[in-house]
Amino acid sequence: MTRLLLAATALVLCVANPGFAQGTDTCAALRSQDFTAIPDAPTAITATTIVPAAEGLPEYCRVRGTIVPAIAFELRLPTQTWNEKFLMQGCGGMCGIINMAAAEDALARNYAVINQNMGHDSQPFVATWAYNNLQGEIDFGFRSTHVTAVAAKVLVEAYYGKAPDYSYFKGCSTGGRQAMVQAQRFPWDFDGIIAGAPVLNEIGDGMLHLIWSGRANLDEEGKPILSPDKLPLIRNAVLASCDADDGVEDGVLQDPRTCDWQPSDMQCSGQSMGQCLTAAEVGAVERIYTGAHNSNGQRIFPGGMSKGSEYEWSPAFVAADGASPSVLNPNGMIGQFARYLAYWEDGNGPGSDPLTFDWDRDPPRLAMTEALYNAQNPDLRKFRDAGNKLVLYHGWDDLEVPPGLSVDYYETAAKTMGGYDATQEFFRLFMIPSMAHCRRGPGADAFDTISAIEAWVETGKAPDALTSYHLKKPQAYNGLPRIRYPISEDVYDWTRPVYPYPASATWSGEGDWKEAESWESGGAIAD
Repeated sequence: MTRLLLAATALVLCVANPGFAQGTDTCAALRSQDFTAIPDAPTAITATTIVPAAEGLPEYCRVRGTIVPAIAFELRLPTQTWNEKFLMQGCGGMCGIINMAAAEDALARNYAVINQNMGHDSQPFVATWAYNNLQGEIDFGFRSTHVTAVAAKVLVEAYYGKAPDYSYFKGCSTGGRQAMVQAQRFPWDFDGIIAGAPVLNEIGDGMLHLIWSGRANLDEEGKPILSPDKLPLIRNAVLASCDADDGVEDGVLQDPRTCDWQPSDMQCSGQSMGQCLTAAEVGAVERIYTGAHNSNGQRIFPGGMSKGSEYEWSPAFVAADGASPSVLNPNGMIGQFARYLAYWEDGNGPGSDPLTFDWDRDPPRLAMTEALYNAQNPDLRKFRDAGNKLVLYHGWDDLEVPPGLSVDYYETAAKTMGGYDATQEFFRLFMIPSMAHCRRGPGADAFDTISAIEAWVETGKAPDALTSYHLKKPQAYNGLPRIRYPISEDVYDWTRPVYPYPASATWSGEGDWKEAESWESGGAIAD
């Protein structure tokens, strides 16, 4: 029904403008149209501009506008060659900005692309916009992505005179949560969805994981236990024990859960204090690995840091010179999140200070807002029955969003949807060895998810493996400059396949280990 309404709306717009076609005049004409009648997504166009081709991007019509009440968006429409497809790019952090750079790979392939601010203007690490702003929280939680998809399809059809043949969503972190919200709550919006490192539990893995991990390194007096100089020692010990399990010593763990090394293996016993761990340091490392628990030892959510991820822990959990972990800064992003988004009532009430959060008292109070933000429903029958496809990926070394939650979600979804074989007909998970949050890390962190989802949706070829590329120059934290595919051979030095969970990669023992062709599926990995 929604698709029929959209088509009818776009038809009215096109009929009202005979000869509506690509080009400068068509771009300018969009601004004069009334899009306030779009069902569920009244829209106003505020600016249209033709942007010349440059730096590998095609010439495009840039459309800026607002969906009521405050969802700002930018839509880019290739003017010369359109591949007749549409892609929405996800946000990051608290959003608040329109990050079009993340959509450049799709635009370079002649997609019509869009991104939006999720209903508020701010920097991605700022949460003050949410203070007593329930509509803003609803938009951030689930509404903005859906209504932007609705409006975008009407605008695309109005510009080109036809609806897109295929619609896709791609995002990581908050964008990954947007992706999973779409699959669970709005399963008809996109034919294919790419969800990276999704913040499935915005409260749990988005806030509690970070608070727990920072406080895990504080003693009873609030003083740091571990220092940054101990982290390389721990990682080296992990690698010495487990790096060769896949057949190659390359600083990459295929699945950290199979590593049986324990922090207690490094506990001091006669050696120099700088080369071992004190009992207190062992305890801190164990708490960071295991994740948040209450006083009864019950796990609050599936999480905790992976073995081998220690290079990521400073300064977030382990700060230098006796400083407090950065995630516990009450004025930082997590502190602001706790004050303005985590609880139904905003302000400086109980639980809003990361340093005094009570693991018994406060988690139950978060249930009210979990309904707004979380994306943990394993019942994907509507998405499956619509014929749509979902690719989820997550780095094993992710500091910001614990990878265990994606594994737990996929296993729960598989049980709900009839087992691994049935689930992999439409939904596949790829756990990326030694990759940090969305990118970076010692593993191979570059892979072409767009081509994978296109082949699955458009030709029925499911991704039996993703070829991942280890870049000579590591990606920056914010991912700039963005990688475009196919990737140039001069920017990477080795490749590796990543198989759909629960399989993992093992070196075949023949050929160059730096070539993906020399690896094979090692069968099921740890449960």
